[in-house]
Amino acid sequence: MVLSEMGKILLFQPGSLGDSFFTSALSDVIKKEKKDIKIFFYTTETSKEMVIDNPHIDDFIIHTGNLIKDIKNLRKFTFDLIIDTWAIGDAYYRIAFSKSKRKVAIRKKRSEKYLVPFVYTDQIEFKRHGYVFWDRMELLNFLDIDANKYIKKELPVYHISEEVIKKVKGYIKTKEITEDDFYVIAPKGLWKTKDIPVNLVANITDILMLEFNKPVVLASHPSDRWYLNKIVSLTKSKPYIFTSDSIREFGALIKLSKHLISVESLPYHLAVGLRKPATVILGGYPIWKPENYSLLNFANVEMECKFCCSANCKLGNYRCLLQIKPEDVIHKVMDLK
Repeated sequence: MVLSEMGKILLFQPGSLGDSFFTSALSDVIKKEKKDIKIFFYTTETSKEMVIDNPHIDDFIIHTGNLIKDIKNLRKFTFDLIIDTWAIGDAYYRIAFSKSKRKVAIRKKRSEKYLVPFVYTDQIEFKRHGYVFWDRMELLNFLDIDANKYIKKELPVYHISEEVIKKVKGYIKTKEITEDDFYVIAPKGLWKTKDIPVNLVANITDILMLEFNKPVVLASHPSDRWYLNKIVSLTKSKPYIFTSDSIREFGALIKLSKHLISVESLPYHLAVGLRKPATVILGGYPIWKPENYSLLNFANVEMECKFCCSANCKLGNYRCLLQIKPEDVIHKVMDLK
């Protein structure tokens, strides 16, 4: 049974920032075909700040982490449909006790079929389409939207207000940097298996600034400034540093840049959403590359333990990152010119 006429739906994703971005971007597709539907987004405060400029999200419900408080907040609304793209243990109680006519999710494990009818009213089997954004589009079929029209065609869009862009333009103006003529390097990940080694970043920076005569901005959260300072201390070229609590400001910096060099994390997803070139340095985790986006490249070394998907190197040597050569990364960057 498919719902075609509804008033309010809830996109449910309080997980990682990358996942939250992909889920929020479903609203763009929904509003193309269902202009009158009101879309709520259940997510964290940090993710809300990231996607608050999306004009197709009408309202937010904040995930606090307190189960009772979250259920009370959810029960203030009666939704026609909840689309759960998180679908893990922490979600089940919140979804089960929410007030919604229908609650849908993707089933990845055979055992998850028992969540119907205790948590969900409907599930669909997981299909791998090669890109996380496309995988969760299958859930739009419950809105009587033909997901096949968009899978492997539609890319997520990252929305940033002109006000935020103007603020970051002010930053690059003070550094006398020309828009669309500088490189952004985002070297710090959540885990050590994602962090770009400081020596590698320093060498890449010196090549770009001294050989190619292009400014480089090292960018991350303010808590990572020590990492950026360490990189600067190893360079001959002395790049600029940009830190901000605002993901939108970070996104605006990417939008105004020539090219992003990034860890395997949120930054390169934003680059895709902004249609900017990005080169991703891979350690413990593989890249999620949409097959129809040509402005995305990656650098890694071939190893037997490649893409262990572990937060720490099980061998203790982090060779997958330490063996990457700066010249190889520069070559990948130049391939996208």
